[in-house]
Amino acid sequence: MSAGHRNGAALVWLFPAAWRRRYGAELAELIVEASGGGRVPWRIKLDVARAGAGERLLAAGLSRQAPPGERARGGALLVLWAFALLAIAGALVRKTSEHWQAAVGGAHALASAAFAALVAAGGVAALLVLAGAATALPALRAFLRTGGWPAIRARVLAALALTLVALAAGVAIVAWAGGLDAAQRNGADAGYAAAVVAWALLLCACLLAWTGAAAATARRLELAPATLALQARMALAATAAIVVAPLATGVWWVAVAHAAPGFLAAPAALIVAAALLLGAGALALTGARHASAALPRLRRAE
Repeated sequence: MSAGHRNGAALVWLFPAAWRRRYGAELAELIVEASGGGRVPWRIKLDVARAGAGERLLAAGLSRQAPPGERARGGALLVLWAFALLAIAGALVRKTSEHWQAAVGGAHALASAAFAALVAAGGVAALLVLAGAATALPALRAFLRTGGWPAIRARVLAALALTLVALAAGVAIVAWAGGLDAAQRNGADAGYAAAVVAWALLLCACLLAWTGAAAATARRLELAPATLALQARMALAATAAIVVAPLATGVWWVAVAHAAPGFLAAPAALIVAAALLLGAGALALTGARHASAALPRLRRAE
């Protein structure tokens, strides 16, 4: 196989699967012809990459050219991914904030209010995500009854396998911790600390795997315009809660740092949490923009 054929076959994978099945072979041959059978020039690579990104956005419902229903679906699913990032960031903040009330003493009125706002924002976002999933249950039942399981089986089984591994690892870590003293459980035992970090990463992988399975399933469901409009509204409300989270966390960090400068002594963890919170906010706002743009036409279709 020539370099042009190899490059063409690789570039075709920049497009969504459904698009590749229909046009992939034709595009690969066109790339080979345009490059004279040799190595594909960078100009052609960039043009194909740009076109592939556009098709992927269209397939994800994140393009202005997408139908309103698909745009609402895509926006809501982007908010779902934002919530997954928020959940991971929230767990990290919780771990780095243990016993913060004792560290700051009585000077924590602002920190308490900010921390309460963070917890409330996470709770509201979780309830809205669950409510949005509940609205899709009738469509999910219909999808499974009509033979949809094979289309999502691989993702669901992968997420389930990760979950079982995480549960087994959790049991092992709890048993290990039972044989350690308090100092060893809090960092003195390097092996145990590394195992806990690995387990935390495995739990994050489980959450992301289930989110991916849920998103892949949701893209295949036949949802009525009224359901899509309701999910779009819930996505907008969830976005408001998700955006509150990084703001509340920032206020809490500043208040705690002012009252107890030495307490927040885990800069790497704080940087990761901040990046996740900001990423969640950016994703949610992008999803909300698409969901909001689709709402007027969905209302007319209700």
